[in-house]
This record gives sequence, C-alpha cells and structure tokens, in this order.
Amino acid sequence: MSKDLPNIFKGIINKDNNQEKSVLGEKKKEIINKDVNKEIRKIFTSKDFIYKAEVLITLKDNTKIKKTIIGTNNNSLITIDDELIDINNISQIELI
Repeated sequence: MSKDLPNIFKGIINKDNNQEKSVLGEKKKEIINKDVNKEIRKIFTSKDFIYKAEVLITLKDNTKIKKTIIGTNNNSLITIDDELIDINNISQIELI
C-alpha cells in the first residue's frame, strides 16, 4: 500500500538574526543622537533665541531637568548656572 503524500513546506532558517539586531540597535542610537543635535541647532537658530532658552531635558535614565541654556561647547550644553550637560546623555530636549 503506497500512497504519495504531498511535500511539506520547509522555511529557510536565518541564524544571523542577533548580529542584525545589534546593528539596528546601534543605528537607533545614532538616529536619537542626530535628532537631539538637530533639536539643539533648531533651538539656537530660532528667531526667539536671543541669549538664553528655557528647555526641558530628558536624560537617558528618564530624569527630566528644566534648565536655561545659553550655548554649546564641544559635546555639552552650557546652562545659565554655568553647568555642563553632556549631549550624549540627552535622549530628548524641548523648548518650554
């Protein structure tokens, strides 16, 4: 008794998923940093900015800080209180 059964579909298994996910994670970090730098440039080049701007800064550990910024220096923001905030530690910045 011989019956011919239909073939079973076998999908291709891709074993390199972990490498792709780590690369995507790095790209996501780069995009976030570019967005933060873009927002900072937007704040300093706006017509409303004269010498200071009040902003709400969200850090990467989800801490929110309300500061008055007056400029940038290398990879940091300068506040009116003469503090330096590392731009790489900022996840979001918005004008108040």
